[in-house]
Amino acid sequence: MDDFSRIGVIDTATESSVLVSSSRYLNNPRLGDAMTTAMLRRNGADRRVGWDSTNIVRAYWEVRDTAEVNRLLGEERRRNPAFDAFMEERFISSFTREDLADYAKGTLGRIFYDYLVAGDLDIALDPRLRVDPSWRPATDLEYFELRSAQTHDFEHILGGVGFDAMAEVVPFWMRIENWNRNMSPELAGEMVAVHMLLIMPMFTRVQLHYPAAYATLSDFVERGIQIGRAATPLFMAKYEPLFGLSLDEARAALNIPPVKLYDSSEISTYFGEGAPGTAKKAMAA
Repeated sequence: MDDFSRIGVIDTATESSVLVSSSRYLNNPRLGDAMTTAMLRRNGADRRVGWDSTNIVRAYWEVRDTAEVNRLLGEERRRNPAFDAFMEERFISSFTREDLADYAKGTLGRIFYDYLVAGDLDIALDPRLRVDPSWRPATDLEYFELRSAQTHDFEHILGGVGFDAMAEVVPFWMRIENWNRNMSPELAGEMVAVHMLLIMPMFTRVQLHYPAAYATLSDFVERGIQIGRAATPLFMAKYEPLFGLSLDEARAALNIPPVKLYDSSEISTYFGEGAPGTAKKAMAA
């Protein structure tokens, strides 16, 4: 076996009987197993495309330093008056599916309504709010995550993609780029971490098992980066005032460049080995 010590690659001895490294992520056995599985496996009827996310998110919660993230959010509030005002307001969306029904065809509100109806979906603004409408986030991190969940579907629509598996790449990369452009590097790193863990396995899985999907994957990364780089801080956006606008008007309000609808439902079906997408063509405007 070659000796790589001459270039600084040196094995480190340890008395530990378990995996030990300088990375909190690598040190978590659940995360190591979840990421390895997500990166190397094929998709199948027994474990569909999105199955991996549950174990990855659970493991991420185990390694996340919640107190440190809240501290960084506090620093960001002191550094950025606009972000401080956003966090102080604690705005929470409360619209229902029926509230969207009267918007004109082609508007942001109506496109979202048509998607919900086509999929027989209700608006899940937060499960805790369903249980207790008076529930409110206790920390900055709880509030930030609540708003991130409430606005995710609009990032799909304004990014010009559907809601199938491959389409997730666009809003994910919109956030990764937008957060890194508009937050301190330390805070962005914490916020981006789970998104990176969730999205990166798609790249190895596509190249190993579904190479015909690579062109779409690459196009979507580029689209997400371009949007995230150009847009206003999307994590502070309110979408209710934009419901009556056309998609191009709504995009302009957020400094999102014009994009055309990219229907990736067929390539997602191929990626999922024939598994039907969650919503194939509900985005037609």
